[in-house]
Amino acid sequence: MNISDTVKCAINNIISEGLTDIFPRPFEVDILKNKVFRDKALVEVRELIENATQDAVINLNQGLQKLRVYPITHVLYPKKEAFDFRKCALIEPLDTIKYLSLTLLLASDIEKARIKKTDNKVFSYRYKVEEEGKYLFDKDYNFTSFVNFISETQKKKNVSFLVKCDISNFYDRLNIHRLESALLSICQANKNTVKLINELLLFWANRDSYGLPVGSNPSRILAEAALIDVDKFLISHKVNFCRFVDDFRLFAPNVKTAHYWLSLLVERLSIEGLFINQSKTLIEDVTDKSKFIKTEEEREIIKLDKGKKKERRLVSGYSGTVPIKFRNASENEIKKIQEDNDSVISQVESSKIIHPDEFREYCKYILYKNMYNKFKKLPSLLERFPQFTPYVVDLLIKHKDVLPVNVKDYLKLEFSKYLTDGNYIPEYIAIAIVSLLSVEGYKNTDVLFSYFRGLRRNAGSYIGRATLESLEKIIERGQVLEIRQYYNRADLWEKRQIVRIVDKYLHKEEKNAWFKNIKMNESNDIFLIGIFSK
Repeated sequence: MNISDTVKCAINNIISEGLTDIFPRPFEVDILKNKVFRDKALVEVRELIENATQDAVINLNQGLQKLRVYPITHVLYPKKEAFDFRKCALIEPLDTIKYLSLTLLLASDIEKARIKKTDNKVFSYRYKVEEEGKYLFDKDYNFTSFVNFISETQKKKNVSFLVKCDISNFYDRLNIHRLESALLSICQANKNTVKLINELLLFWANRDSYGLPVGSNPSRILAEAALIDVDKFLISHKVNFCRFVDDFRLFAPNVKTAHYWLSLLVERLSIEGLFINQSKTLIEDVTDKSKFIKTEEEREIIKLDKGKKKERRLVSGYSGTVPIKFRNASENEIKKIQEDNDSVISQVESSKIIHPDEFREYCKYILYKNMYNKFKKLPSLLERFPQFTPYVVDLLIKHKDVLPVNVKDYLKLEFSKYLTDGNYIPEYIAIAIVSLLSVEGYKNTDVLFSYFRGLRRNAGSYIGRATLESLEKIIERGQVLEIRQYYNRADLWEKRQIVRIVDKYLHKEEKNAWFKNIKMNESNDIFLIGIFSK
């Protein structure tokens, strides 16, 4: 594809799948649905990339300057264990289009260099463009097909031991310079693009030489490129394996071979500056072919894959993460829960330390057994496992209509205390709570607006935007005028949300003069201008 085609493909994919699978879909994405605005974005990004890649031949810094990208910020989101987090990237919308467009210039060559799909070794993010970029990955290769392949393979007679392991902090520890070398060997006709992507990643990493931005499709494509040599090394040593991103499975005929193959993988990853997660590495005896039990995490991701089947979104989340969304149980699961005893409930309530799988079961049991008063215990239980706050908030929002008013009132007061007691709370928890307090049944406008007034600049990268998004649903004109005064101190994400609020609530004469000033001073941000240039 040429640059125009890749930019068009990138925009179509972002309209379809959003900027990231971590943060809520921002309204900026839907502005792209307007053809006039979409064409404007296409022309701007195409020209920026053309100029930047030309300058990259002579001066990489000048090429990056011509690309005109902003630094990225990060929000920590919970992983599986207590105090374990993933650093998720917050990238400007237009910069996401640039990043994806540049990566798509290399994507075909990367896919050709990978192990063939039909070898059934690598199931993650197999590049296949459909509907002009609406979808970028082959629907037949995903986490579900990965788990199903493991199930079938471990039943074979020549497989007696299964090795389970994954790479520790894969995205964070991926070496940008080694990635550049791998890309240069694969994409020789696009060396300028490779050099520019390398400079972009180093800029976003603050020249730290490590890390891909977590959460976006271009990072997924580049991450797969980084593991091509590892895959080929394992094949050259006749290792029977498969993987989904950084999650490996080795199918060994005996325990000696299992240890040998695992050592080969460890040694080869070390060359890339990567290491396996020792705490999650297991060698299992699978000689009993009647047994194959999916983990709770695998069941959750497979359920998500099935739920997304109609819209063809293949992003399955990240291995090892605590879920931030509550997935409704199937009819069979609900029936089993209703017939089961209440041992899970008593066990969780009495435990000093809560296991993730037990907490998920607890939430489902109190919901499907109609034990609504037990919902009042959720705030105190979260003190033992705060990483589940987004999951609980999603549960409360999705099932607000079945909860009694007195329960919702209690929860509203308890969660409001997080924002009013003055104590520090992690950003991901604050984001979840401000979302909850804007929903009917839990709505607390006074607390939200007071929290916004006192929000400090070091409170986090996204919490200001998230609070403004919540306030948009529930504020009045006087509060809008006060929010408008905050504009000059806001970051870009907040500025666009403030403009959106002003455009929604104030009448034409009251806002047009202010908008005129913004057009003069903020002309570089086409998404901001696009809000009121419909």
